Amino acid sequence: MVRKSTFICPFCFEQNKLQNIQFRCTNRRCKDTPDVEITRYENGDTSIPKMGKPTFRNPSKAMLPNSAKCPECGNITYAVVCPSCHNKLPESTLLGKDMIISVVGSRDTGKSHFVGVIINELIERISVKFGGAMEGFDDTMARYKAGAYQRLYLDMQKLDLTKSSVQDVNNGAYRPLIFTLKLRNKSLFKEQIESFTLVFFDTAGEDLNDEDTMSTVNKYICKSAGIIFLLDPMQIPSVRNLLDENTVSRASSVDWKQATRSDDIMARVSKLIRNDRHMKAEQKIDIPVAAVFSKFDAIASLIPEGSTILETSPHCSGKVFDMSDWHNVDNEIKSLLVEWGAESFMSQLDLNYTNYSYFAVSALGMDNNPKEDRRIDRPRPHRIEDPLLWVLKENGVIKPSK
Repeated sequence: MVRKSTFICPFCFEQNKLQNIQFRCTNRRCKDTPDVEITRYENGDTSIPKMGKPTFRNPSKAMLPNSAKCPECGNITYAVVCPSCHNKLPESTLLGKDMIISVVGSRDTGKSHFVGVIINELIERISVKFGGAMEGFDDTMARYKAGAYQRLYLDMQKLDLTKSSVQDVNNGAYRPLIFTLKLRNKSLFKEQIESFTLVFFDTAGEDLNDEDTMSTVNKYICKSAGIIFLLDPMQIPSVRNLLDENTVSRASSVDWKQATRSDDIMARVSKLIRNDRHMKAEQKIDIPVAAVFSKFDAIASLIPEGSTILETSPHCSGKVFDMSDWHNVDNEIKSLLVEWGAESFMSQLDLNYTNYSYFAVSALGMDNNPKEDRRIDRPRPHRIEDPLLWVLKENGVIKPSK
C-alpha cells in the first residue's frame, strides 16, 4: 500500500510527486535520444548531452504507475527513473521511508573512515542483530567493495582524504552510496517487512567551507533525516596539549591550524538548511543532529576510568536503543567538552537545533591508530553504531528501551 504521495530522489535530492515518476525504455533496439537531465546531473555539457534510451511518463493518473509503454518502440518497461535527474530509482524510495544520513565535518575529521566502516557494520552485523538485512542498490555494492572496503579491509591501509568535487567534478563524489535496509515490524496480528532507503555521502571537508559550493554540492544536507556531525578531538588545543606529538601526528593528516573550526562549519550548515526551508535566523531546526567525537581511540587515555564511553555499545545485543547507556554517554561527552574548552561548538548546536546528542566513536578501533606507513589492522570499531542507531530511533525505525 502506498503511504506517501511524494518522494525524495536519493541522487539529486529533488522532491517529486509519485505520480510524476518517469520510465526508461529497456529495449536495446530502441533508438538512443539526448538526455539533458542525466547530463546536467553528472556536471556535463548540456549542449553536448549524453545519449540514452527514451524516458517518458505513464499518461494515467494513477498515484504510482508500475509500468509504461515507450512511445518510440511500444516496449513495456518497468524501469523507474527520477523525473529531475533520470537516475534509476530503488523500490524502497517509492514505497519505503527516505533516510538520507548526512555525515559532515571539517577536513580530516574521519568522515571517509566512518562511512567506510559503518556500511560494513550495517551489512555484516547491525542489520542482522535487529532482525533485518541491508543490500546495495544498482552498482552501490560494487563501488563500495572496490573503494573503501578494498582499502580498509583487504589492503588494510588508511584512506586518503576525499577530493573536493570543485577540484575534480569527475571523482564520483556527487554519486551517493544507496542501500535498502529491510527490517521486520511485528504487530499483534501480523509481521510486515519495512524498507528504508539509506543514502550515504562522503563529502570533502573543503566543500563545507564555502556557502556557494555547499548550496550545489551538499544540498542533500537539507533533505536529511539526520545529521552525523564529526568532531576531531585533535583540533581542540587543550586535547593536543595532553597527548604526545606522535599520537597527534598519526591521527591527523593535515595541520590543525589549516582546518576550518567545527563551530564555523555548524553555522554554515545551519544557514544552508534555513535558506532551503525559508526559515528565520532565530528559528531552530528540527533535524536530529548527532555530534560525534571521532578518533576516540587516540584520546581514550584521557577518559576517566569507569566511564560508559569506554564500554562496548549495548544497543545491538539488546536489539533496542538502550536509553540508559545513551544518557550516560551524552552527559560524559558534554562534561569533557566543557573541560576541554569547546563550549563554542556546544553553543552553536544548542542555538541552531531542537534535537541533538553527543557521542564518541572510533571507526578503526582501539589501539589501531594508523602507523607511520599508513598501515592499520583490520577495523574493529568502537561504538560506531551509536550515532546512527540514535538517528534511526529518532525517526521511529528502531525502538528505544523502556
